[in-house]
Formats: sequence, C-alpha cells, structure tokens
Amino acid sequence: MAQPGTDPHAEALSPETRALFDALPTPSLLLDAQGRIRHANPALERLTAQPAEALVRQGLDLIKAPHAQTPHTPDPARDGAQEFPAARADGTSFWACLTTVPLPGTPFRIGQILDITTRREAEGALALSRQREALGLLTNSVAHEFNNFLQILIGYIDGLKRRLGDRQEPFIQRAISRSADATERAAILTRQLLAYSRRIAPDVRAVDLDAIVADLAARIAPDLPAGIRLTVTPTAGLPRAISNPTQIEFAVRHLVANACEAMPSGGTLTLSTFRIDPGDRAMQHPGEGSVGILVADTGQGMSPEMLARALAPFQTSREAGRGAGLAIVHGLMKRQNGTITLDSRTGAGTEVRLSFPAAPDRTLH
Repeated sequence: MAQPGTDPHAEALSPETRALFDALPTPSLLLDAQGRIRHANPALERLTAQPAEALVRQGLDLIKAPHAQTPHTPDPARDGAQEFPAARADGTSFWACLTTVPLPGTPFRIGQILDITTRREAEGALALSRQREALGLLTNSVAHEFNNFLQILIGYIDGLKRRLGDRQEPFIQRAISRSADATERAAILTRQLLAYSRRIAPDVRAVDLDAIVADLAARIAPDLPAGIRLTVTPTAGLPRAISNPTQIEFAVRHLVANACEAMPSGGTLTLSTFRIDPGDRAMQHPGEGSVGILVADTGQGMSPEMLARALAPFQTSREAGRGAGLAIVHGLMKRQNGTITLDSRTGAGTEVRLSFPAAPDRTLH
C-alpha cells in the first residue's frame, strides 16, 4: 500500500531507497517523466510548510509565489538549476533553486529545492552598491559642471543688482529677486549633491524636527501644485533628533516632489513627526529611542515589485531617468545614522518615514 505523500507509480523505489530519500536533510522530491511530483520528503515539507500530499496533488504551482514576475514556470523535467520566487503555506516568501537529475534505471527524476534567499539578497545588495557607486560618480561630475555654470549666473545676477537695484519697475525688481532666490537654491542643491557624491559624513547635532517641518511647510506651501492640500501634524514633547538640518530639508524636499508627482489630480500631502520610544522591539537597537519625519501622500502608490526596488538608483514609475531621488535620500540618511522606510500600495498612496537617533535627555534642557 502506498504511503502518504506517494503515488502508486513511485513504488519502483524500494523501501530502503524511500527510507534513505526521506532521511535526506536536503528538501527533495521524486518526479515522473511528465514532471509531476510523486513523492516529497519531510525536509521539503519543512521548507515549504506544505504537506507532502498537497505537493503531490498540486505540484510546484503550490509553492510558486502568486505574483512572481518570472518569464516561465520552473520545468521539473529540465536539467540544470532553475531559480524562482516561492511562497510557504504561511505566506512568507523565499527564493528557491530547483535542480533535477535522472534516476538511473527508472523513468523518474530526483529533484532538490534549496532556499537561496540569502545568496540572492547578497547579490542584490552588491548590485545596488554598484548602482549607488555609479550614481555617486555621475552626481559628482554633473554637480561640478553645474556649479561652474551656476557661478557665472550668480556673477551676472549680482551685476544686475548693482546696475538695476534702484529701478522701481515691479518686473525688474521681481525678476532680480526671484533669480537671486533660484540661484541660491541651486547652490544649496549643488553643495548637497557634492556632499552625497563624496560620501562625507555631515556634521550632526540635536535638532528640533517639529520646528524644521513647520518652517519647511511654510516655505513650500505657496509652490505646491493646484489641488494639493498640505497638512502638518507635530508631536507633543518630541525629543530632538541627532541629525543635520540642511540634509533633512534636502531629503524632505525630494520626498515632497515625489509625492506631488504621484498626485497629478490633486490630493493630500502630509508632513508629520513621530517618535519610537526606547525599548521598542521593532527597532534594530531597542535600547535607543528614535524620532522621525513622515511624508505621506494620497497618490497612485506603488506596486509590490516597484516598492521592493524603490531605493535603487534610477527606479521610477514615471518617466525614464527620474528615479535617482530616493537613492540620494537613502544615502543621506545612512550618513546621518538614520533610516528610510517605505509603505505603499497601488492606488492607496505612499508613506515614507525618515528616522533619526533621538538625542540624549541631557541635550533637551
């Protein structure tokens, strides 16, 4: 009589062979000539959290991730390693590598499935590091060239101020004022891009995030696109953050620009602060407190695939070449011992949290 998790066709395996198969520490399966699973060993049950009977009944489709963006389903009848995103019975995901070989003297094949998530994540981290290195080199080159042109513009604007500063025509005064303001903002942007490309850690100190957010909100509100409503929510008794205020503003401006582009028909842009108390087990270092800024929108949101790649350079759901912003923000946060986390769903908007170490109590008084 066939044992649970087997098929009568699998009786070609002797009891000794089946016992050895089941004792293997590597997740393994027996496949027939059509690629159907005929037997799954206990190690495979533990890896997938699926009973052998279900694996036999439904095959590899049972463990393939439901939203996996892969060109084809793994072919159990094909030689060589095949990698694919998989899912366990509890919904957790992992990267699987399926390898099959013929079982001599039988129409069957022996397959092994390994969890290669750690290797895939390491490869992804290396690729992301290389992308960021390339972004840094590109940023440095562009920022230097832009700075050269900017100095010429600043010189001519200063000349116009001296020659036309006493002219009372509103247009001239407005043109000079706005040109000077624009070049000053461009100069700040250039300095920040150069700081990013040089990978220099910024000077940090205890800063009031609520005050920074309120000041920035007052300055960006007049320039927001029509139809976008800005709300600001402070946090009572918020500890100070150990950070660099200039780079905080630079990061938040990037996030605000992204949020506005995600709401072409209008919506709500929220700037708020938050705190994570010392001892919170959700933190990497639960003994330390954390404070931060939340930038949220009610825009288009991101798909799970886009969200997973959002911090990589040049990743964007909008026009090509506009995806460097989040990568730059991520770099700025790392240099301040901060973190950036994203939460987004398609059609449900996006929330970005910038978290910083909280200043010790002695700096608060």
